[in-house]
Amino acid sequence: MADYVVKVRGKGMIILPKEVVEKYGLKEGSELLLRDEGGRMTLELRYSIEDLFGVAREHATALYEAIRELHEERRREARS
Repeated sequence: MADYVVKVRGKGMIILPKEVVEKYGLKEGSELLLRDEGGRMTLELRYSIEDLFGVAREHATALYEAIRELHEERRREARS
């Protein structure tokens, strides 16, 4: 674990240290989850479904089917 000091710039922007960007493979458009924990903040990687498919590409069909079933279940719940 390492601590970094970053400055808040105009419009609330921060610059992440190069070491962190490289370590986590961040690029323009990468999404992070900022969590306000009442007195402290944390940043977590936020993976897209496309990122997860890269990790488990052989399970893509099963993942798509699970997502489709979940969407259908939500639609049924919304109608009732």
